[in-house]
Amino acid sequence: MATRDLTPLYRELMPAFHRWPNETSSISRIIAAFGELEFILTLCVGEVLGDRDTGLRTIFRLGSDRARIETADALIRNVYKTHGLEPQYAETIATIRHCRNIRNQYAHCHYGDHVTAGLFLTNLQDAADKSESFDYLWRHVDLPLLAKQEAYFFYAIRCLQFLEGEIRVKLGRTGVPSFFPWPTKLEPPPKHNPPSQHIPPWLSEDQQRQHLERALEQEQGGRLPKAKQPRKPKPSARERRDAALK
Repeated sequence: MATRDLTPLYRELMPAFHRWPNETSSISRIIAAFGELEFILTLCVGEVLGDRDTGLRTIFRLGSDRARIETADALIRNVYKTHGLEPQYAETIATIRHCRNIRNQYAHCHYGDHVTAGLFLTNLQDAADKSESFDYLWRHVDLPLLAKQEAYFFYAIRCLQFLEGEIRVKLGRTGVPSFFPWPTKLEPPPKHNPPSQHIPPWLSEDQQRQHLERALEQEQGGRLPKAKQPRKPKPSARERRDAALK
């Protein structure tokens, strides 16, 4: 019996991903890698508690990624501070939170694309929160940005591996000591490219104008730049003297 080729059907599922396979592969790795960050963070909890299974059970009984991070932070921050690792711990937890924001952007969005402009995404929940309209802003991502984000996730993993090993040594736990040095600091990458520089070509002329206005407002702290007023020339000494005599 011949096997039916389902490839055409698969291509109907998320067609933008099929048109941009390299970007899709990177996004998939980012989404999956966040689970690894949670796992290694939970191993740090287990080291602090002195019981790996209890650490895993405590954190992974929580239903949301935010709750897992915040609960782990509450359980272990002071222990790392007490043992002289507060700077490294603070950097690590901030890195994990930024990775969470990046990951959630890709996991909770809708995608669109254009043959030359590339891959875009938007979060409809942001638009639904508005009561007046359902306007949403498209964000653009590309391979150079995704490469920076993947590198940042790997940086987070190295930070966590350092903390897991160091606290084991500080607490005098038996087992394998730390083999991971503290990594060179990596600055957090943006979640997406500037929306004002990447306007979806499929929008109408009026929609493109609105997109640009919203993008500029967002990028400039929630307000549009004021139009510059022409400077008035300074009065001459004679004009100032004549004005004083009036």
